[in-house]
Amino acid sequence: MSMSIARDNIANSIQSMDVKWDGDILDLDCDWKDHFCYAFLDAMESWWDDILPHPILDRRQFLKLLYNDSYNEKVSIEIRNHIYLEVESTLRELVQDVYNELHNIKPDEFAGYALGK
Repeated sequence: MSMSIARDNIANSIQSMDVKWDGDILDLDCDWKDHFCYAFLDAMESWWDDILPHPILDRRQFLKLLYNDSYNEKVSIEIRNHIYLEVESTLRELVQDVYNELHNIKPDEFAGYALGK
């Protein structure tokens, strides 16, 4: 799978949301953070070696169980929290970019560019 699939999954989620926000994942509750994290990781197998425990044989099934079938278990909550912290910066940027695209918001120009004019 690829980044384009992750972007599509995130776009579909954003469009279905009934939450007022500005696209910054930090403003969302843990349920939405978990949702976006799962949508990202499910599509981005290249991240699995860096994020998921190595002894897991069926990593797709592990993700499904972790995010969909073991929601309130303490161990699962801890694992999801640690995974989120590992992917937070990439996921935050990706979700914001997709949100901006969907809402036709132009990103702020990097302040350093103005200095060179």
